Amino acid sequence: MAGAGRYEQIGDRLTFIPPFVNERFDGPPFWSCTFTALLNGANVGWLGQKPATHAEVAALAGASGDSDTRHGSRASHMVRAMKVRYKTNVAIERCSEKEAQRRLANGGALVAGVTYGELPARHRRWSPRFKLGHRVTLVGWSAGRTRLLDPMAAMGPSYAGEWIAWSDFARAWWPAEQLWFQEGQYLAAVRKPAEAVAAATAAATAAATARVLRRFDPPRHFRVTANSLVVAFAPGLPPKVARRMLFPHASGANFDAIVAFDPAATLEDPTRTFMHVTNGAFAGRYIPLATAGIAADIHPDPVAGVPAVPTVPGPVIPVIAADAATIAAAILEGRRQEWDRIAHANAGLAILPPRP
Repeated sequence: MAGAGRYEQIGDRLTFIPPFVNERFDGPPFWSCTFTALLNGANVGWLGQKPATHAEVAALAGASGDSDTRHGSRASHMVRAMKVRYKTNVAIERCSEKEAQRRLANGGALVAGVTYGELPARHRRWSPRFKLGHRVTLVGWSAGRTRLLDPMAAMGPSYAGEWIAWSDFARAWWPAEQLWFQEGQYLAAVRKPAEAVAAATAAATAAATARVLRRFDPPRHFRVTANSLVVAFAPGLPPKVARRMLFPHASGANFDAIVAFDPAATLEDPTRTFMHVTNGAFAGRYIPLATAGIAADIHPDPVAGVPAVPTVPGPVIPVIAADAATIAAAILEGRRQEWDRIAHANAGLAILPPRP
């Protein structure tokens, strides 16, 4: 079972996004990108069970044997930190670009060294004047892009990184210093053999069973707008892609429940919940509730004998004029959200233009 972090649809699979921690330590100056990126990557291997905190970053730095962490640490220090802090052996690799992309597409996370000044300016906005060596974490792969988790990002634990084209990343990459983690690779290792067998059995049972969050009787109808790409999943943890279809015309079908496969998912998080479809092309499959182009009413059925609450006009909210910069920022944010929505629905089928 995952700790903090979450699964997110990237390409053809649900990919684990670790709980993010930055290297800001409550503000500049930045400190220890090496061990911050290391912790973000290691938490893919532990499915978020390591504390995503600055204290844990400091503990890794202390375990590394590096006496001068403020001026950059070597790859060998990451190896020692993993050995001392987590009692785990890791190795620095030098994979080809093709192999790196294959691993990213299959649940791998890469702690990578880069020359920061060689990245595109939009990916250096966290520290535009910094041009030297830096470490980052990469997760996921879709249509020639990967997610970049930059330790200098002024973001919180839910930050899932930002898309970067591989060609943009490769120009800055140090391919001789690769440290790889795989989703959940350490969870079985920390259990006794009997416990590992029991855990695997329980996980297989849970993966095959959808947890019903809300049921509808009779089933309800959902609508699919024209030109929408819909991906249906079979049960699993994470769920597996079963079928995908582009609807050139408006369509729809029925669903009888909202379910989740992630034990931590709730109705308030549409990115981790699914509709169970009862008819049509996706009968018996599960469609993510957050799919772009789908409209469905998931409010609970009214209770018999309980009158509906009348709508009461709310207080008048004053409209405050915004300056041009504020309006421009709001428009840009709207365009970014729309791009993210399209990218999620696209599921890696086509190469999109750069994110605004």
